[in-house]
Amino acid sequence: MVNTEEYKRIIYQPGRVARIILNRPRYRNALSHPLFREMENAFDRATHDPECRVIVLSGAGDCFSAGDDAIGLTPESAPVLVDEKTPDELMKQWGSEREVWRRYWTEHDYYIHDQWILKIRRIPKPTIAMVHGYAIFRGFNIARSMDLVFATEDALFLPSDVMPLWDMGARKILEVKFEHRFLTARELMDFHMVSRIYPDFATLERETLAYAERVAENPTSSNRRAKEDVYAAMDLMGFTGSNFQREIFDVSFQQRDVPREERHRERYEGRGMARTPRAYRNLKLKLESEGAEVPSAVLKALERAATRNDREAWDRALQQEWRAQYRRERAKADAQVYEEAKAGDETKG
Repeated sequence: MVNTEEYKRIIYQPGRVARIILNRPRYRNALSHPLFREMENAFDRATHDPECRVIVLSGAGDCFSAGDDAIGLTPESAPVLVDEKTPDELMKQWGSEREVWRRYWTEHDYYIHDQWILKIRRIPKPTIAMVHGYAIFRGFNIARSMDLVFATEDALFLPSDVMPLWDMGARKILEVKFEHRFLTARELMDFHMVSRIYPDFATLERETLAYAERVAENPTSSNRRAKEDVYAAMDLMGFTGSNFQREIFDVSFQQRDVPREERHRERYEGRGMARTPRAYRNLKLKLESEGAEVPSAVLKALERAATRNDREAWDRALQQEWRAQYRRERAKADAQVYEEAKAGDETKG
């Protein structure tokens, strides 16, 4: 258990409406394993606190969460484990990078799947995600794991590859997957994933907490039965009846059927796993084609992406000294294959 008086990555505010605030604003609340551990501890604490009747989850700084803390981007990036040991320390402990990653993915599977789908979702108290800025990939998933999602008008959501049908429906999911773009809060409200929208963060915070206080007036047994009834119906439709989400993650991550020259194109063109510049661009094009106004946050994000050298950041991450030599050489070879393919594309053009 984490010493609840010494949280480093979250803020926990107990009370009738308990608040859990992701508190890594410098890294846009990237979700490291140590952060997942502190969140779990805080949810446990609120669950067992007889005073607490509602739990509100939010993010400090300019967004809810940018998603997984990917390799080499922060001091807690993958493969840092829940015990906070650095990759250098883990290599000394386990002797091989393969074993380090095996242990990381074992932990990761729990923190991205079982913790949220099988545990936190079953908390008997109402939970609310209060989303502003953006919620990307894993940030999107933990937001939708709450009972309710309230958001600012300009909040943007980028779903990961795992999107259960009951969130938006099969055809809408395919539309978004094929296009790969951010979804607006208004769009998700149309599909009943976002329940309420407010014009700015101050209003969102005030109205969310006011709603939570009203919910806290209900008998705890009434709120608990409401959750049990709804989630029992979802389970009958297959929500937790299979390992579908885990299987999809495994297949999509391995990319076994993707040609080598294409495998890292997203990475080397500065898009990374979440491919956020492409997702911003596709949202911009969609809104323009509909004659709708493009949010200033989207335009600013595209401006930042145009000046950012993500290729250098990825190379630095993949060439860290703790990594096995053969993996570093493979990363260099993959980069060379990509450069040759890119040069060939430019020649053809």
